[in-house]
Amino acid sequence: MKAIKELGQHFLKDPALAGEIADFAELKAGDRVWEIGPGQGILTAALLQRGARVSAFELDKRMQEVLNKRFPADNLELVMADILQVDWAARLAQYPSLIKLVANIPYQISSPLLYLLESYHQHFERIVMMLQKEVVERLCSPPGKKSYGQLTLRLGLKYNSRIVMRLKPEDFDPPPQVDSAVILMTPRPYAPELIAPDAFYALIKAAFAHKRKTLRNNLIAHLGKAKTQVLEAQSGIDFSQRAECLYEADFIYLSELVAAL
Repeated sequence: MKAIKELGQHFLKDPALAGEIADFAELKAGDRVWEIGPGQGILTAALLQRGARVSAFELDKRMQEVLNKRFPADNLELVMADILQVDWAARLAQYPSLIKLVANIPYQISSPLLYLLESYHQHFERIVMMLQKEVVERLCSPPGKKSYGQLTLRLGLKYNSRIVMRLKPEDFDPPPQVDSAVILMTPRPYAPELIAPDAFYALIKAAFAHKRKTLRNNLIAHLGKAKTQVLEAQSGIDFSQRAECLYEADFIYLSELVAAL
């Protein structure tokens, strides 16, 4: 079946690779798993073989008959819907325990999906996703790297993330124009509490607004020159460096100072 470019479809070809991806979920019989974009079911098969109860969200109506014929078992719930339009709160409230997410994500929905996973982080025990390599590197980036930024910090407050697998374009049909990687995300057990969350999120958005500018110049646009000077003096942090050089704790500290200005 031909992939639809507008849906970002790139079908994984090798069942062995699908099995490796499924294994990172550390599935036990009866685990509830969300799969997004099952396509023709290569990853779905690996999940079901490992005893998972799969809720698969598929937007392409052509796949409904294909998947229903291939997987007549009771352990697959096929939901023909756009995952970004699903009522996450209502669906997640149905489950008595934490669930897992394992998926080969259509790359054009990566950002909105990640923000949903941020918002509903308390419902997920383990997330294994194939994404564009550049996005995975941003999520896993340490300070000091160009890939480090707002997304790193936001998702880093909720999850510990690491790259567990890299794939080549030729592993897919059709081959994508970018490299892909699999990320493993697990709940962060001792996440810092934000005393001033609104100030924190506004601060990191401003700090990374123009990545080539210094922290000082970005914050002047956000706070004004006078407040930025006061903030730099109070914090003892050198604002002539770029935001990518600061650690999570630095941004949390700065947000608390901003809230008190």
